[in-house]
Amino acid sequence: MCCSQLSNFNYLYFLKKIDSFSMRTRNGFALILLILLMFFGCKTYEPVTKGQNLAYLYRPGATSLHPRFVVYHNSDSTSKLMVMVYPTELLFNKANEDGDYKAWLSIQYRSREIGSGRALSDSAILEFPLEISGLDKPFITNISLKTKAQKEYIVEVVTMDRLRKRAVQSFIFVDKTSETNSQNFFALKQSSRSLLFNPVVDSLLKFIIYSPKLTFDSLFVRYYKPDTRIPYPPNLLLSTSLFLERADSSWKIGVFKSEGISLTNMGIYQFLQNENDKQGYNMYYFGEHFPMVKTPEQMIGPLIYLADDKEMRALRNNESAKIAVDNFWLEAGNDINRAKELIRIYYNRVFYSNYYFTSFKEGWSTDRGMIYLIYGPPGTMYKTATQERWIYGKEYSNNNIEFIFKKINHPLSNSVFRLQRSADLNSKWVQAVRAWRQGRVFILENE
Repeated sequence: MCCSQLSNFNYLYFLKKIDSFSMRTRNGFALILLILLMFFGCKTYEPVTKGQNLAYLYRPGATSLHPRFVVYHNSDSTSKLMVMVYPTELLFNKANEDGDYKAWLSIQYRSREIGSGRALSDSAILEFPLEISGLDKPFITNISLKTKAQKEYIVEVVTMDRLRKRAVQSFIFVDKTSETNSQNFFALKQSSRSLLFNPVVDSLLKFIIYSPKLTFDSLFVRYYKPDTRIPYPPNLLLSTSLFLERADSSWKIGVFKSEGISLTNMGIYQFLQNENDKQGYNMYYFGEHFPMVKTPEQMIGPLIYLADDKEMRALRNNESAKIAVDNFWLEAGNDINRAKELIRIYYNRVFYSNYYFTSFKEGWSTDRGMIYLIYGPPGTMYKTATQERWIYGKEYSNNNIEFIFKKINHPLSNSVFRLQRSADLNSKWVQAVRAWRQGRVFILENE
């Protein structure tokens, strides 16, 4: 089988099939390795995302695995990709020669330089048998990626639970165009010295910031208040600015503070080696419960996509936020049970928008978050290194809705996407909002 033939396979479907075959074949494991080595050994390939529907990445429950990743540039020719997997998400059984409870974790990756065409920059397959004795703590490993200065890469990682035959793809952006951006630093928890995988923290966490390549004894901090600007509806050609003009305050700290660093005010924190650097290590504090929404006050903000300006002022000025929110949904649902169902669905979407789309601002207040709240997860999603294309309804139907989000280079986050707006965009936004206000979750096929 040649490389061009392999490149057109649906990779996850392919793995599932050969795993099934290996269970019936004495030398199945060798067969898997042989075929995967052929697949990853190709010098050129069509990106696995070409023509592959990746909508499952934004569907809660579609995967049982939720790996985390951190990238930092440890030398001029390599970058470290740190991977964390929760063993509690893996299947353990005794179907092994030792007769002990074990899991089988597979991590496969391939890296491509953005703008270089089809050539692979790096790839490998890593296999990890895990003992059940390590069930109570995350499994962490590091991958040394081949990278060059002034280049950008997209790394596709397939994390697979071999025993459960379940896998999830992740797409990691590696930016080596700057020696001062976030990927030149990493943070450790002050108490345990363990790597911090999530840049969104709460005020109780204390941490320390390091840089593998740089030496310094102090850092400059720029602080930005939370960005509360909300994107305009997709049926308008107006775009909300994605950039913050200036920091609200700045100061200098010692790197090796024995008590560690903590974020005390909600907002965006940028840690810089030099005062005039334009990029640095970014961390965020959006409240103690983030990404969850737990209080009536927190429930009011996301209603801005459904309520007009007058209604939002009334909601915010009401002496009781709980009564205000309850009345809003009771009016929409007409009865308490329907109102409860609408609340459950809408605020689940707020939570998952925060989980999937948070950048330097809360996920629900981003362009992708806005669309996710009103329309739900896309039925079809195609992804490249620079954009995402979401489709609702049948892909080639005249009645479908399509949104394109372009990745934006931003000094405060690597996860900023802007909705591409045009006069030809048929978003059915008015119909979607009307459906919610009439007590119906908007589903395109039902309209």
